[in-house]
Amino acid sequence: MWQGGDVAVWQISGDESLVGIELATLVDRLVGDGDRGLVVEEIDCTDQSLEIGRVFDALTTMSLFADRRVVVLRDLHALSAELIGNMAAAIEGRIDDVDLVVTATGRLAKPIEDALKAARAEKIGAAVVNKQADRIRWVEEKFVEAGFTYAAEVPRLVEAWYGGDHARMAGLLQTLISTYGEGAKLVRTDVEVFLGDAGRIEPWKLTDPIDEGDVSTALVMLHRLLSDSHPLQVLGLLANRYAQMMKIDGRGLRSGEDAAAVLGGHPFAAKKILEQQMRLGSANLARAVSLIATADVDLRGGKDWDDMLVLEVLVARLARLAGSGRPATGRGRTAQRSNSAR
Repeated sequence: MWQGGDVAVWQISGDESLVGIELATLVDRLVGDGDRGLVVEEIDCTDQSLEIGRVFDALTTMSLFADRRVVVLRDLHALSAELIGNMAAAIEGRIDDVDLVVTATGRLAKPIEDALKAARAEKIGAAVVNKQADRIRWVEEKFVEAGFTYAAEVPRLVEAWYGGDHARMAGLLQTLISTYGEGAKLVRTDVEVFLGDAGRIEPWKLTDPIDEGDVSTALVMLHRLLSDSHPLQVLGLLANRYAQMMKIDGRGLRSGEDAAAVLGGHPFAAKKILEQQMRLGSANLARAVSLIATADVDLRGGKDWDDMLVLEVLVARLARLAGSGRPATGRGRTAQRSNSAR
């Protein structure tokens, strides 16, 4: 199991789209060749039913199965006010055999900040950098952290294609690992085939028609996105969106501001996710997540279909689910009235 040297507490903060990349990389290093399921305990601080006793137990109990335990406190900025004091005390009470990783995309309460400072937490900034040299260095770090070796031109190629859009890097790395395996040496042609056209993927061009139940438009936009990205990247976009809906499902949120407090990011984007989650309902949302999980298996060889067909079927089914969650309008209401009259 990898050791973090003198550091045992890490604080990852910054852009929401990049925090997850940094978290996954750090936890993989901490776990090393250990069993993640036995070593890592993740706690969601947006969970309104979170019991602080669980946090105390996690931070003050040695692992029965490994030499260290890794505890991840996600979205610590969203912790409810009544738990702040106890959370700070739990962090201060962490034993030496526990590595603690916290993430935040918003401001932390002062008692939490003080507790992390006292624990000498190493801060990891997950922010988009503007200088080209810094962006190239960031790309190099991500390749190294993923276990790849690479030709000198590869990081420059990726930086030139993606610019400051670092959120695309996670999907690229996942695709490269799936294709070439961990520890592969990459040359320009290995990576270039998965970059697509230069420029930013615009996920709303696909998710908006899906949300509206517009199957035909959603399929047109799917084809356009696939000319700019690998199928696994498109699937990742969809998986992330529905995971966000799952995160707020059943919380009784009513506004974009409420949703943003849980999800992070801008209230406008959070409101769109909240509205779609409310339209779908828990049952359809669970069905959507199941469809995405099946498509993930199929894209990796689970079904003898080409990638385009797998995604076409998925997008059509997601759009139909969204349509089934909408109130009937126009001709649909007329048909309902006609049927009820019979």
